[in-house]
Amino acid sequence: MNKSSWFWPDVSAQDGAKNACRGAMWCAILVAGLTTVVALLALSGVKSLPIDGSALIDAAIFGGIAFGLSRCSRFAGVAGFALFLFERIYLIAKVGFFMGGGILGIVLLLGFFNGMRGAFAYKKLQMPRAVPLTSPPFS
Repeated sequence: MNKSSWFWPDVSAQDGAKNACRGAMWCAILVAGLTTVVALLALSGVKSLPIDGSALIDAAIFGGIAFGLSRCSRFAGVAGFALFLFERIYLIAKVGFFMGGGILGIVLLLGFFNGMRGAFAYKKLQMPRAVPLTSPPFS
């Protein structure tokens, strides 16, 4: 029995691939929720936040990514990883490592990466096996 871990799940079977997608889905839900809270705080007048109210659009996008990951969508897997990576790079450049996500950002990025792995593995495992069109010759 393969022992799976939270930081590198086994995606060689459909259940493992689904679990990796489910983990990334929860990462997207967490990102959408935290982004919504911080954007609403920024809209209410808190000045020291690195984002503004337009981040509500970002939260909605991550909500859509979470929905896609719940269905093991490869597009959602790639979009979640790429969008989160680009946002972390931007925030780290703008406000530094700690305020740009820090260790939590690294853990979430790993979760999105595993979701991408899981989505591709799930679709690959779902494909029917090729059947030869002709039978081998008899000797």
